[in-house]
Amino acid sequence: MNEIEIIQPKIENQVEINNLAKQVHKLHVNWNSDMFLDVEQVIPIERLEKLLETESIYIARLENKIVGYIIIDIKEKDNGFMRYRKILSIDTLCIDEKFRRKGIGTKMLEFAKRLGKEKNCTDMHLTVNPNNKNAIKVYENFGMKVNNISYMMKL
Repeated sequence: MNEIEIIQPKIENQVEINNLAKQVHKLHVNWNSDMFLDVEQVIPIERLEKLLETESIYIARLENKIVGYIIIDIKEKDNGFMRYRKILSIDTLCIDEKFRRKGIGTKMLEFAKRLGKEKNCTDMHLTVNPNNKNAIKVYENFGMKVNNISYMMKL
């Protein structure tokens, strides 16, 4: 496989990014149809504009084709009763279904980890649907560990 390039996208990449987002979104709709709507615009142009403004989205490009993207958010936690934390949170990691199991997700995690270190983050965090067994395997192989268990109930 040729070299993966991880860069910030341009607004012109919105359709391609949204098409990738729909792949993962369909999984979430299937797993949690009571929570997720089946929509065509998962990442509309307005959302992409905001992500670009805050430098929160990066794409993985292979031979001029976008094969994945990652959305990150960095937050500081300094509340006086816990140790200071600066957390790089991965909101979304999406790899084109045709390019999965080729190490692209790991390369994007490595990129996020480097970025977090450059920005003096203390931790890297993400959440994953328990049905997403392949993603869980990638995260565990990368060295991530379960930190919290989240519960939810319908009211």
